[in-house]
Amino acid sequence: MNLENVEYGIANHIARIEMKRPEVLNALSKGMFRDLKKAFGLATQDDDARVVEITGAGKAFSAGLDIREVGGFKSRTEAKEFVYGLVKPFWNQLFKCEKPVLALVDGPAYGAGAEIALASDIVVASTKSTFAFSGGRVGALCCMSAVIGSSLMNGRKLVEMNLAGTPLTADEASHYGLVSHSVPREELASTLEKIIRDIMHVSPVSNSSFKRIRRTDLSKTRLETAYRELLRTITSRDFREGASAFVTKRAPEYYR
Repeated sequence: MNLENVEYGIANHIARIEMKRPEVLNALSKGMFRDLKKAFGLATQDDDARVVEITGAGKAFSAGLDIREVGGFKSRTEAKEFVYGLVKPFWNQLFKCEKPVLALVDGPAYGAGAEIALASDIVVASTKSTFAFSGGRVGALCCMSAVIGSSLMNGRKLVEMNLAGTPLTADEASHYGLVSHSVPREELASTLEKIIRDIMHVSPVSNSSFKRIRRTDLSKTRLETAYRELLRTITSRDFREGASAFVTKRAPEYYR
């Protein structure tokens, strides 16, 4: 399968998904959401894949939404197609994966990029990494952090990260439960390898059952509210202002 924005392959029973738009810090475009859904679908279906690794090419994990591409929806219909035709199917596919998903982060993980790390089962990050639920800074929304965040990390810090948009270092993210292991860059590979070796000693049936139980926290009501509120934000005047400010490299004026 040809994936333009993602590199996918399997080696040693590890399905590796690499977001591959390094020139824009792996920003999540329409094509990226589409390809990530396909890649997670392949990893889910392939019996040879026992573990799934997701990472980013170049200097970042992911900078979040590609504001230059999605910052100017021409109509509500176009925005709705983005949310329900691309974003929702990606998250559904990720949540459906019953194999351990490991995020390898070396650099910024912002906005929806930070949410992908949050939604992974285990997060290994270099100490050079930073994390931010920064959607609100551009008038958008990190809707999935509101759905799954409180069961994975300190709730007060989760709220502050969204309402203020402030970033955390990898060590801080580890303290608050967003990151599993914060290690020097040179120890990333060995740390990941050890975790994968340990996983290989655990029953895949047991692991899938554990993930099925966790998935019951994802109520249809919460998910549908998240998608509805994401649509509300990206069709708002604030998003138009935030996207314009981002592109022109100025501070947004939300309260004028």
